[in-house]
Amino acid sequence: MPRFILTRHGQTDFNAQQRYQGSLDIPLNDTGIAQARFLTPRLNSIKLDAVYSSDLQRAVKTAEIALENHPSGLQPKQLKLLREINGGGFEGLSWGEFSSRYPEEALLWREDRTHVRPPDGGENLLDAAERLDLALKHILAEVPDPDASILLVLHGGIISLLLCKVMGMELERLWQWRIDNCSVTILDLYEKGAILSVFNDIAHIKTS
Repeated sequence: MPRFILTRHGQTDFNAQQRYQGSLDIPLNDTGIAQARFLTPRLNSIKLDAVYSSDLQRAVKTAEIALENHPSGLQPKQLKLLREINGGGFEGLSWGEFSSRYPEEALLWREDRTHVRPPDGGENLLDAAERLDLALKHILAEVPDPDASILLVLHGGIISLLLCKVMGMELERLWQWRIDNCSVTILDLYEKGAILSVFNDIAHIKTS
């Protein structure tokens, strides 16, 4: 059974401002860098056989910082397929801003994110789920050990989408998963499902 250790990237200014990041390549802010450093001892206690991250810099940098002293010596393999869900024209805007700028599109999207795409090239949840499937197939083909422990440094939306898929939930319910910056979630995958053994662990993040 492969084990996936999932962590969300550290905080960015867009996170702090509650702006939709999506596929925009926003860097970590100082808080995000500190969060990634707090992640280091947490990951040092976990055996890792492979590490993958989204190719967006906030995920790559989080992985690089967190793995600086890992006994495995691994560095992240970057996969574009692991990017955050593309928000199209909503990206860079706050919830209020994109509702004002795209009132009809925002209403339709909120009612059915599974099928409705954001304007200007955004993804619906089915699009993102298909992309995620391709990413996981690629990773499992590269790491054939059935008992491998694989770290994925990702984004909040993609982690939530993955949890919906493996836990048998409707994709539309992804908002029910709270995924904090630099949290740790651990999934053990089986042929007929998955066991969620750790969820959104942030005990390693120091706030003072």
